[in-house]
Amino acid sequence: SLTATKDKAKIMSVVEPMASPNAERMRVLREAHKKGLRTYGMLCPLLPGIADSPQQVDELVEFLLEKCGIEEIFVEPVNPRGNGLVLTENALSDAGYSAEADAVATVRRHNQWSKYCRKLLKSVQSSLRARKSLDKLRFLLYPSNLTPADEQWIKHHSKGVKWLIKPEKEVDQEAGKKKAA
Repeated sequence: SLTATKDKAKIMSVVEPMASPNAERMRVLREAHKKGLRTYGMLCPLLPGIADSPQQVDELVEFLLEKCGIEEIFVEPVNPRGNGLVLTENALSDAGYSAEADAVATVRRHNQWSKYCRKLLKSVQSSLRARKSLDKLRFLLYPSNLTPADEQWIKHHSKGVKWLIKPEKEVDQEAGKKKAA
């Protein structure tokens, strides 16, 4: 799992203090590919203000495709639930990364998270499309926090999107169980 480009090593050490640096993860992924192992890429989370610009996404996609021979790229927007974003914002702020902390704080708002997802999907699709590899995309997305407009846009640009929702049959069965109880 890669969470940022190499130039963001210092900031990512604040966000992921117990994780291996992205440079080390990249080295291991390249080594695995050179040894003939099947490789997959996971870009998650690509935090707003840190690793979600089209240029950063493009750099990560290029690395995965050209240096690691990946078969698929999984991408998942940062999860807005729980206190993870608050903790990330606080850690960034405490370390003096005010602009990045503000960007993370922004996506805690429903409409801004939705906008971030749409922008991230557009960047990833564009990068992969330019390399004729859009079929490798697995963009994992829970639709519950999307605005109706962004959900519509994503449905019309859904190449590679994997909607993370329960099948209607399961939802109907759960609803029936709750009514019976």
